Amino acid sequence: MNLDLETWQFVTLIAAASVLTVALLYLSWHVIATKRETARRIAAARVRSGHVPLEIPTTRGGLRSGATDSDPDTLPEWFIQGEGEHAIVDETPRMQIRYLDVSGRKVQNVLHVQQLDLQKKLIVGHCGTPGDVRRIFLHQVLAARSAETGQRFNLDTWVEAVRVARRRRGLAH
Repeated sequence: MNLDLETWQFVTLIAAASVLTVALLYLSWHVIATKRETARRIAAARVRSGHVPLEIPTTRGGLRSGATDSDPDTLPEWFIQGEGEHAIVDETPRMQIRYLDVSGRKVQNVLHVQQLDLQKKLIVGHCGTPGDVRRIFLHQVLAARSAETGQRFNLDTWVEAVRVARRRRGLAH
């Protein structure tokens, strides 16, 4: 093999450029992943502190001074702008849900949630008719959307918001 100096320099230059490109791609990927993780953690902390994000199912409720155990959770006082209705966590929403059934097939239904069991990590609801009761474990859910708006939402965020709402109302689980 008779390779001259120019060929070796060209091969070295190509190798160095390749290594530099891979390093820059890795660095940019790492920065983007860190920013996304930070944003996810901040959003989760806000939900744990009582903030109700607008992308999860909410309902409107009025301010009442005599709250009972059956009253839904409200936003913190600093978030409420004056008197009237404000967003509260909807614990029994209608959602378009895609999940894996017991045989492992993907199923998509519009589910009206009747109960969310936080200890068993289970959603109980009916599809279409009240007699068609479904029990779906949270780990089986692939995607969830609001049935009214079609907006996709994070089911884990909704579950955490329900957990916080129940804790703030004094309902253990």
